[in-house]
Amino acid sequence: MMAKPNVPGNSFTVSMIPWATFEGFNLNLQKEYGYLKPVFTMGKYYQEAGRVLMPLAIQVHHAVCDGFHVCHFIDELQKLINHSDQMPKIK
Repeated sequence: MMAKPNVPGNSFTVSMIPWATFEGFNLNLQKEYGYLKPVFTMGKYYQEAGRVLMPLAIQVHHAVCDGFHVCHFIDELQKLINHSDQMPKIK
């Protein structure tokens, strides 16, 4: 199932479950071994101990990515979030 025809080759999947939080999330993809794009799934944000938290599940195929790459991505994403007030605003 594709969102639309002729999806560019350099795209990736982002999904949202805005009404639920989770501690783990897994997709069973139909193409199994042939689906090499990462899948990002985010859940409902919530507050805890004065912080805003949002679950993020990242599913990658080990043939193209491993834990080092996922950790690097998460670190960079957290830096962007921490300094979001310093980012240029999109007009």
